[in-house]
Amino acid sequence: MQRLITRSREWFSDRLRAIALVSLVGIMGWLMLASQPAYAAEAQRASTPTVDKTMTAEPRDQAYDEALEVIDNPNGVQNTYEENLKQYRQENPDQGGVVAGAKELVEKITPNRK
Repeated sequence: MQRLITRSREWFSDRLRAIALVSLVGIMGWLMLASQPAYAAEAQRASTPTVDKTMTAEPRDQAYDEALEVIDNPNGVQNTYEENLKQYRQENPDQGGVVAGAKELVEKITPNRK
């Protein structure tokens, strides 16, 4: 009889722990759901893209035609990239000094390769 009583107490204590754990997880889930709309509203404001003012000044049709000309030319993309890179380096001479220096060193070491 005592064995039956001790086993029933163990069984009830195990069940009570399981019920307490399940209810705790359920409460935590409800609390997490309650705070989500605030995060969503904040994320929406933060993710709005900024409008590039230079693009709005230029007509879209003209930009589209220029892009078609670049794509139609087999070397157009590479030439446009090199022109943009030269323009960037003229506007920002202090940027990319380490990379440019490394490229010069590599060219000095291997002058015959290209």
